[in-house]
Amino acid sequence: MALEYWLYGDIPPGPIKASVITDIKTALDVINRFKNRLIAIGSQISRLKELTSQDLIEKIVSIAQGLNAFIATSSTEVIKILDAKDVKGYEIVFPLELAKKVAKSNFDIIMFIGYPYAYEWLILNYIKNYIPNVKTLSLEPYAQPNATWTLTSLPLQIWYKNICS
Repeated sequence: MALEYWLYGDIPPGPIKASVITDIKTALDVINRFKNRLIAIGSQISRLKELTSQDLIEKIVSIAQGLNAFIATSSTEVIKILDAKDVKGYEIVFPLELAKKVAKSNFDIIMFIGYPYAYEWLILNYIKNYIPNVKTLSLEPYAQPNATWTLTSLPLQIWYKNICS
């Protein structure tokens, strides 16, 4: 067995780490188990759009609408698209406020996409430790160990193809 990055500071029962989802259909099965869904779209979604495809944000918004998920974002680019599509189920929430709002809400699962890696890591860590009844799913192209579930780390073009399928 290879030495994994979280084994360096081994804690006796071990840290709680994410279950890695290798098949996007499994992620859909996980999401469908929950009724009250929130998709949090960060400001770095614009950077992911530049690196993958110009229609990434539209695809993410369509996925959120298809899942009947409430959208929380602080990205002006996402807000413009939401207004253009006349989406009503969204709120402008800055990342530091997100954890507070989640604690007071009735969301069962929060899906994260478009946040800087370290920043999302901290938000997920806070939710994991202080709001344990809320499950998290990282839809980022890089695995997040503090999420309940995370997609496996993939090259951006393969990740984009998986997200769109």
